[in-house]
Amino acid sequence: MGNLKLLVVGILVVCAAILNNSNLYAQGNVKGVTVIELAQTPGEFNTKELTLKPGQYQFKVKNQNVDKDLGFVIQRAADKNVDVMKSAVPNSFTTELIKKGETKMTGVVTLEKGEYVYSCPLNPTPQYKITVK
Repeated sequence: MGNLKLLVVGILVVCAAILNNSNLYAQGNVKGVTVIELAQTPGEFNTKELTLKPGQYQFKVKNQNVDKDLGFVIQRAADKNVDVMKSAVPNSFTTELIKKGETKMTGVVTLEKGEYVYSCPLNPTPQYKITVK
């Protein structure tokens, strides 16, 4: 019975660590990751173009008075006409749909030198340019 109790305690410690890390992740407090804040209004983003350095980013996206759920995704510019589900940069989707007045984060996105586009396939918005140099 002692081993079972020790196993249960170990599982609880691991779960607590995962929850703690996911809270940090959701808040954008990941060490070495730059948070980029964007807001969507009906049919568009407030920021039309970004120029960034290669690195790791999280995108914090706010639904600013859009009466439907929103999303966010990044694609390489060369793939901008390819199905977004097939061509999304890894971790670039918001982790949940963004309801009116809410803000959600993407995962940690690694951007290398090159050109990308970001958009909301649900709003829908134009594709906005990200240049990484």
